[in-house]
Amino acid sequence: MKKTECAELLQEISAVDNRQVNVETIEAWFAIIGHIPLDIAKQALHLARKDDRIAYLEPRHIISWAKEAAYKLDRDQSQSIPEVVNSVPQPICREHGVGIMDCIPCCRAMKHLAYADKNQILRYAKEHIFA
Repeated sequence: MKKTECAELLQEISAVDNRQVNVETIEAWFAIIGHIPLDIAKQALHLARKDDRIAYLEPRHIISWAKEAAYKLDRDQSQSIPEVVNSVPQPICREHGVGIMDCIPCCRAMKHLAYADKNQILRYAKEHIFA
């Protein structure tokens, strides 16, 4: 976190408890929580605000909630990222009209190429099997 981000976090904190934010306060907080990324610190702030045992927020509360905040952000981020599938649809065999991997007769027709080069197998399949 940068000092400007720490100041932003302190402004958010002061909006609730009316604390005075000055250069010394920013420096002191930054010395304690400056190693925490801003997004984690903001999430930790929200978690600490929900904790009924905390009456007046201190830097130690942000630090104590930072681990849980990081886990929560990771969980939220992993749920929001759609899984990317990098695949190509299965070719259809010309003669039987089913997927090439499901067509037993076509697989048998290609068994003599089991140890051939990939390019040779593909050329044969394109000429004789694929639709």
